[in-house]
Amino acid sequence: MAAELIIIVFVVTYIAISSEKVNRTATALLGMGVAGFVLWATGEGAFDVVVGHIEWSTILFVTSMFIIVTIAASSGMLQFAALEITRTTQGQTKKLFVSLLGFVFVISLFFDTTSTMLIMGPLTIELCKALNIDFRPFLISEAVTCNFASIPSVVGAVPNLLIADQAHVDPLLLLGTLLPLSIILFAVSVPIFLRVFEDKLQPSEEDLVSQMMLINPQYMIRSRSDFYLSILAMIILILGFTLGPSLELEPALIAITIASALLILAREHVDEILKRVNWGTIFFLVGLFGLVGALHITGVIDALGVGIGNLIGGDVLLGIIFMTWVPAILSAVIDNIPVSAVLAPIALQFAAVSPLLPVALIFAVNVGGFILPIGSPANILALVFAEKEGKPISMKDFAKVATPIGLLMVAIGTVWLLLLGWLFSLGLFI
Repeated sequence: MAAELIIIVFVVTYIAISSEKVNRTATALLGMGVAGFVLWATGEGAFDVVVGHIEWSTILFVTSMFIIVTIAASSGMLQFAALEITRTTQGQTKKLFVSLLGFVFVISLFFDTTSTMLIMGPLTIELCKALNIDFRPFLISEAVTCNFASIPSVVGAVPNLLIADQAHVDPLLLLGTLLPLSIILFAVSVPIFLRVFEDKLQPSEEDLVSQMMLINPQYMIRSRSDFYLSILAMIILILGFTLGPSLELEPALIAITIASALLILAREHVDEILKRVNWGTIFFLVGLFGLVGALHITGVIDALGVGIGNLIGGDVLLGIIFMTWVPAILSAVIDNIPVSAVLAPIALQFAAVSPLLPVALIFAVNVGGFILPIGSPANILALVFAEKEGKPISMKDFAKVATPIGLLMVAIGTVWLLLLGWLFSLGLFI
């Protein structure tokens, strides 16, 4: 009885969230609260059991990254980087477009997708406004790029953290198998973006470009102390994320240490920085993890794992196809974070069949996350930034670009993972 009721609560909650007619943070928290009452009423457990199932390590990681990005933005570091990028492209629209996508691709290996869009969204808009060009093609392409560019890195996206933690994914295996794939996807996507947005990527006026070239990037720095601290923090963060797995240091530990140190050094600015942190996303994750915890408690996830296991059996190639297409489609129509939270424990079961199955799941939820706008927080941020500037991106316009590219990438990824599965079976890839 409890399991059926929890499933109903879960489904109703996510239908409400997907409708975009209610606040998703409030809805997720309400869903967790209702699930807690259901468990209490049916004698399945107290609310503290639900709270115990929340992925607090992931919550701390996301919160820490928000703090670090906020401090970097307030120092002027992002504006400095934007101007330097523009100067290298001489303000040529298509070169700027490709350069920004390349920048997104690189930083997506070290920052989660939400942090990447928090960095790139305001930066891109300011650049495009200064050059009097349409920023919407840039935002759509950056959201898509950061989703697929994040697949080789454990810290590249919240779903990666969830799945890697639950299914014990080797970070080096993830990097070795998916970095070549992400490079292939980037090489495929850039010409498509340029073709799709050809009419909108028009050259800027020469006077505007000339004025931009005359600006000294140093003028963008608002606080030199915070600027250099932010650079140092980014270097330490990247080194920590790179070396952390070999030293068994969790990303959350590295991020929270750096974030708290920056807050201490910020002194009188701490309250202002904390006000600008995206607490809505953080509490959305709390509610989401609580709901998934209720599914755990009532045995729904275990039953789902058994059912999928019976379907796949020991067939690695069938498992790769299943763990690629089904999560990708689910991530498109729901949200890749809840899909990851539900399927991560199941991926652990399948890791015994092949270590590639959890890797396939990480690929699927990230690429599936941009097939439709509601699939990933990065997509939502792109829409929010555009709306704030009075030039909204409609769901239809986003999907018109992202859906065909996403489906193409899932197909390419499936072929790549099947090839790896075949190499694994021959003992040629270790």
